[in-house]
Amino acid sequence: MSDTRTVLVIGATGQVGRVVVAEALARGLSVRAQSRNAARAARSLPAGADIVEASPTDAASLAAVLDGVDVVILTHGGDADLEHNYYAVIPALLEALTDRPEVYISLMTSMYISHPSGESWDWKRRAERLVRASGHPYTIVRPGWFDYQGPDDTQIDLRQGDLVEGQPGVDRHHIAQVLIEGALNPSGEHRTVEVFSRPGAPVTDFEALFAATQPDTEAGRGALDQDLVPLADEPARVQADIDRLDA
Repeated sequence: MSDTRTVLVIGATGQVGRVVVAEALARGLSVRAQSRNAARAARSLPAGADIVEASPTDAASLAAVLDGVDVVILTHGGDADLEHNYYAVIPALLEALTDRPEVYISLMTSMYISHPSGESWDWKRRAERLVRASGHPYTIVRPGWFDYQGPDDTQIDLRQGDLVEGQPGVDRHHIAQVLIEGALNPSGEHRTVEVFSRPGAPVTDFEALFAATQPDTEAGRGALDQDLVPLADEPARVQADIDRLDA
């Protein structure tokens, strides 16, 4: 998708979303930044972004701002109502994109998401599952700990298998770059990757970076993930959302 020009960022005013907007503009892309409050968003987002008001969990509201969009980048989240904040955005987006299967989805979740670690991880994992099952081209990005990187950690470190533990750091600019470049480089498609920062030269060849990873082969987990939650063990809402995709 090297000809992609228009990106919608959902969660644009968050601590990663703001960086995604800036990086996408620097990449020469046309950027729409979703917010529930456009006036407030304008105070924190860079000039050049087209700020659009929409509720991220309402399909009709999203559909109104998706015309002409090639890529949707999702960096949404929140501490309360975890199902609403981490999962409900995905079925709403997929409904808004009915009959537009070519639209690329780049989703940010978290490292260690494939392991039983708590309710927020569970809903993020379910969001991943729905994106993989959607039929859309996608990249799923699982970052480490924001801003815990060292001063010399200037190189992107992509991993798979969700095996890293502890508090490995990642530069938010690296998260943004992987979310964007996954959609712009063919080898980024159908990938689930963890992203960290390490010492080394900054990455300039993102096609080669993603080509060294493996594509996903099933909806329930990323490539090389060891754990799989059976669909039958997921909440009824998730099962129903998957069933609708298969209808």
